[in-house]
Amino acid sequence: MIDGEMTVFALVVSALVVLLPAAAGLAMIIGGLRHWNRVRRLTGTGEHAVATVVDNQVQSGSKGSLSFRPVVTFTTLTGREVRTVLTEQISFRSHLTGTQQTVAFDPEQPDRAVATTGQTGGAARALVFGSIFLLFAGFALYLVSSMLLPNGNPFGGMP
Repeated sequence: MIDGEMTVFALVVSALVVLLPAAAGLAMIIGGLRHWNRVRRLTGTGEHAVATVVDNQVQSGSKGSLSFRPVVTFTTLTGREVRTVLTEQISFRSHLTGTQQTVAFDPEQPDRAVATTGQTGGAARALVFGSIFLLFAGFALYLVSSMLLPNGNPFGGMP
């Protein structure tokens, strides 16, 4: 009976210590790849415009730190004036108003524009941290299986 209870305990610990970080890591990697693909697609096939920084969106962080995202305006080929925040261009310093940069966007959703340069940072961070979470999950699986499961086999059954 104790062996059965220990196996149930090991499975619960495995679920918490292994599956949660693995799921978080996979979600980060998938999100990073989707973002990278969206930026690549928009830069390659989307409409382009020259945007001007007109303001900053300020966000306060922990311990009084501030981060800034540029608020830009641009005109689409159809003459529509768009004002949007370039969410991926986060900085710890204010973006200079009046500076210009090229943006790419889907004509159906111009308010979701992305800058054509410097956009891989967020996707790269997501891939790196997602990989770290997956490595942690693999190491946790090894530890849990070697300490708590019979024969050290994480999948049960025969060794």
